[in-house]
Amino acid sequence: MIVAATLLLAAAAAANPATCLITGRQLEYKVVSETGLLIRAGGRWHRSLLPGGCPGLKPNMIIVRREASPRACANDLFEVKDNFTPEVFSLCRFGPFEPLAKGARF
Repeated sequence: MIVAATLLLAAAAAANPATCLITGRQLEYKVVSETGLLIRAGGRWHRSLLPGGCPGLKPNMIIVRREASPRACANDLFEVKDNFTPEVFSLCRFGPFEPLAKGARF
């Protein structure tokens, strides 16, 4: 799964990047690496290349948005936490959200 997701970070996006996503109830995240996330919002997957990367971001970490807004925007902060402790490993920023082809699955 991680190999396929890593390839998607390098692949061309389906359309122009969005500055913000409407989150609806919640976002689904897939960690690809310290430099990128795959995010599903509104039934569509997007990729976000993280400005400056995000040290400590690994597939088994939890992503917690700092804003309670119904929108997630580029440059919004998120925390990287562990499943078992309240410790924050990193504080990082989302990059622009590039929509992937409809029907993309991971």
